[in-house]
Amino acid sequence: MAEQFSWLSLDADEEVVWSGRPRLHVVLWLAVPALSIPALMVVVWPRLLSALVGVSAWAAVTALGYVYVTNIDYVVSTKYVYSKRGVLGRAVTQIGLHNIQDTTLSQGIFGTHSDYGTVSFSTAGGEGAALAFSLVDDPSTVKSAVDRQVSSVRKGTTDRRERSKAEGVDDLLSELRATREAAQRIDQALEYGGSRS
Repeated sequence: MAEQFSWLSLDADEEVVWSGRPRLHVVLWLAVPALSIPALMVVVWPRLLSALVGVSAWAAVTALGYVYVTNIDYVVSTKYVYSKRGVLGRAVTQIGLHNIQDTTLSQGIFGTHSDYGTVSFSTAGGEGAALAFSLVDDPSTVKSAVDRQVSSVRKGTTDRRERSKAEGVDDLLSELRATREAAQRIDQALEYGGSRS
């Protein structure tokens, strides 16, 4: 799945869990109001040419909206959440799953009815959302996927800490045994040396 994202370079042990983009109907939110452009052109300048210019302007606005929306990508991996935006340039934002403190799902009336919404991620020490997947299909699935990955990362971190603590305790016990054995040898040497004199 990562092959389809030329902008995404994953770590060797990282895999894509989910990917998506905003719903295309977002373009309609731009296209429908933009219909006022040809209507206004005809009212201001009632000629066929003004209607053609107005329709061309409407088509251009709609096409630009489509290009903008189709150049937004959202990715959830086993280590990070990513957001990529940009048509001519590119802006990629990534947050490590270990930094995510809260995942929030918000849906309006239409979003609840049509099953789309925004999933926001807040980080430790951050104010508000640091990254959001806006107007994605089936946002509860996205939120669940991120929450599972965050839990998995936290569990892995806890396991590593516990292993590290256990290794530290083992090292300390080894040092204590070595110290005890050295003390016993010194004790025996003192007893052996003291009995000869």
